[in-house]
Amino acid sequence: MPLSREFTLEEARAALRLVRDAVVELQATQRDLRAVKAQINTIGRIHLNNGVVREREMRDLRAEQRRLGEDAQRLIRAITSGGAEIKGIDDGLIDFPTTIGGVPAYWCWRAGEDEIDWWHPRSTGFSGRRPVTEV
Repeated sequence: MPLSREFTLEEARAALRLVRDAVVELQATQRDLRAVKAQINTIGRIHLNNGVVREREMRDLRAEQRRLGEDAQRLIRAITSGGAEIKGIDDGLIDFPTTIGGVPAYWCWRAGEDEIDWWHPRSTGFSGRRPVTEV
């Protein structure tokens, strides 16, 4: 496995400015994908229950599902191509690899936060977040 890029705090904050909108768009795309999947499942259950086939609607929904999936992949590539790591789409959790005091760590950001103000050792995850002021 290739080594990931490591970021200084300033580099991570600059990278965040480049991907923040893509993270928000990815969250919306995921919500839309879930809604389309729920519609497909509902129509599938109706079909199984009474034999009614809503082919055109299913075809349109599957096309929308493919389009949304392609959009999601594009956004994921946009976020990760510079070295950021997506840790959770729903919460908009984005980590930027670093090393702090010899310990492999991440600069950590969650959608809704103004800036990267947290870090955590790679071994602890989100629950181990600490303020960057402790660095």
